[in-house]
Amino acid sequence: MAAKLVKSGIDQMTKVLAIAGAFVALGCGGGMPESEKGKEWIHQGYAQGTTYTIKYIAPDSVPQAKIDAALEEVDIEMNAWRAESALSRFNEFSRTDTVFELDDEAGVWSLLWDISSDVHRESYGAFDVAIAPLMKLWGFRMEHRDVVTSDMVDSVRAFARFRTDVVDLNEILDDSGLTERVHLSKGDLRAQLDFNAVAQGFTVDGLSEVLLDYGVTDMMIELGGEVKCMGLNKHGHAWRIAIDRPQENGRTLQAVLPLKDMSVCTSGSYRKASVVNGKRHSHTLDPRTGKPVTHGLLSATIVTPSAAYADAYATVCMVLGPDRGAVWVDSLQRAGKDIEAFFIVDQEGGDHSFWATESLREDLEWLEPLSEYVLELSE
Repeated sequence: MAAKLVKSGIDQMTKVLAIAGAFVALGCGGGMPESEKGKEWIHQGYAQGTTYTIKYIAPDSVPQAKIDAALEEVDIEMNAWRAESALSRFNEFSRTDTVFELDDEAGVWSLLWDISSDVHRESYGAFDVAIAPLMKLWGFRMEHRDVVTSDMVDSVRAFARFRTDVVDLNEILDDSGLTERVHLSKGDLRAQLDFNAVAQGFTVDGLSEVLLDYGVTDMMIELGGEVKCMGLNKHGHAWRIAIDRPQENGRTLQAVLPLKDMSVCTSGSYRKASVVNGKRHSHTLDPRTGKPVTHGLLSATIVTPSAAYADAYATVCMVLGPDRGAVWVDSLQRAGKDIEAFFIVDQEGGDHSFWATESLREDLEWLEPLSEYVLELSE
C-alpha cells in the first residue's frame, strides 16, 4: 500500500485495523466548515508491517518525506521481521566476548531501553523485552511447535530474562553528553530481544513530535492500533476513538472514547492463538513463568499521555489478567501515574463483561451493553 496524502472533504469513518486491538477515528457528521486553524490533512500508508493513518488540522501539509523518515527511523532499528534491522543483526550476534556496537544518534535504542526497563521494574517482570526465545519456543514467531515441556521452558527461561547478566546496553556519549552510540552485550549467546510490545507506540510518539515541529497542535496519529490524539478535530471537538468488541472474525464496535492530549492502546488475546500440547494457547506469554496466560482477559485498553507507555502497559495487563491487572493499574494511579484502563473479560457461556477505572467509565460511550466485571481478590 503506497503512502498517500489527501484533504478530507466530507467527514468519513477511517477504519484502523490493529494487530492486537482495533480503533476507529470517528467524526461528528459531514459537511462542516474547515477549522480556523486550517484544513484537515490525512496521511495514510503501510509501515512496520501494518497500516497507519495520520489526521491533523493545519494551513499546510507536513511533508510526506518527514513522516516516512520517522517511520523508517524506528523500523530500521527495531523490526524483528527485517533481516537488515539492527535488532535482527543483534539477535543473530553470537559472541559473548565482545560488544555489538550501533549508532544511536536518534536515541531509538537508548530511549526504548529506558522505557522497557522502567515498565519491567514497575510490573515486577511482567513486561520483558528479552522474551523472544520463549515466543519462538511456543511457536508464536512463525515457528511451528506441537509439544512444549516444562523442562524446555525452564531451559529457555535461563537466557530469556531482561537482566544485565543476560543482555545489557551501555550508552556512549558525545562531548555534549548526548547518546552517540550504544554497546549491546550478551551474557548468553542465545539471548534475543523483542520490542514488539512498545516500538509502535514509541513510533506514534515520534510522529507526534514531527507534527509539533511543524506547528501542528491538533492531530490524531494511529499506527497498528496504537493511537495518540492532541488538541481537537476539525469540528473543535475531542477526537473520538472507537474500541472493538473482542471477536475472532469480523468486527463489532464496543464503545467510543473521546480523547484529547492522550494516547490509547489496546492489547488483546482473541485474534492470535496456536495449538501446542493439544491445547489452544493465547499469544500472550507471561515472562515470569515462560508459559501462555490462561485467564479470561480478552483485551486491555490503556489511556495515558505516552503511546509507548500505553503500548507497554496494555501488554502488562494482558499478562496479569483482569484481577491482578486492575490492582496494578490502581497502584500506578495511587503512585501518581496519569493512567486509565478498560478491560473486556470472557465469561462462561461466551458472554463478556467489563472493568474500567472510574474516570474512564464516565467517559466511555457504550455502543453495545456489557455486564460489569466484579473483582474478587483476597487481601
